[in-house]
Amino acid sequence: MCNLRHKTENKGSREEYCYKAVKSGKHIELYIYKDKNFKRKTKETNDLMKIINDWDITENEKKDKKEEEMKDVVEEFVCVQKLDNNLRRTQKRLRRVINSNLGQYEEQDKFLTLTCPKLKSREKACRMFKTFIKNLRYNYGDKIQYIAVMEIQNGDRLEDPSKATKDIHFHVLLFDCPYIPQKVLQDKVWKHGIVDIRKIQDYTDISGYLVNYLSKDDTLCVKGKKSYFPSKKLKKPTEEISMNEDLIFKFLSDTRNEVQFSTEYFVERVGNISYMKLIQKDDDESEISIIS
Repeated sequence: MCNLRHKTENKGSREEYCYKAVKSGKHIELYIYKDKNFKRKTKETNDLMKIINDWDITENEKKDKKEEEMKDVVEEFVCVQKLDNNLRRTQKRLRRVINSNLGQYEEQDKFLTLTCPKLKSREKACRMFKTFIKNLRYNYGDKIQYIAVMEIQNGDRLEDPSKATKDIHFHVLLFDCPYIPQKVLQDKVWKHGIVDIRKIQDYTDISGYLVNYLSKDDTLCVKGKKSYFPSKKLKKPTEEISMNEDLIFKFLSDTRNEVQFSTEYFVERVGNISYMKLIQKDDDESEISIIS
């Protein structure tokens, strides 16, 4: 299933293409398939949940980033160990959803961490988070949108791994959420443990930060269950496909778009592929720093 909203006039038809553009907010990815054309069933959806429900548990020219960039691109076509492949697809999708929503709302974006001592059950954690969102929107407005990721404290990020509690906690991006005192959020909205909430000042790697919390832990990676939770009305990434190279030139000729990364590579059964990553600058050149 295609996980992005297509710009096409023929809903439900099969459209052949060798050029593809994925736009996530100010973040643009261009693909040129040089040796093989593809056919994809194209359709539009107005409800992100139709996409979310089909997601698996499983989305610079700087030298030190090149290897990671290549892995993200090649993954779309190379079959690796199933769990790793599903996780990488999820990381890519998550990155694109985050990019589509960062800096797009009236209120400043916020990063939230919710903890609860001795919380071990995935099902209980999901119920608690659902109740938290219900309380949050009831008190502060249903326009609030979010992307949440569950993590188990396994000691990877502790100086002393032996102190790991194995508790489940949540990392959340909040969009269009007004100012809420930390104490109020902790004692009257969450009610289960420590809460940390901060305005996002530096957008350099928000996506990478959240994506890194996606886990392959058996407690969280339950077949058919989501490992992260996007709200229904988040802004969607869009995908355009074409047999005409004008699609690529449309983005490259826009003076607001700056190429951040480009490469060419070969994939068996697919052939040679060119890939470019662009960032769209603001018209007034007052940029918001989008993740790479």
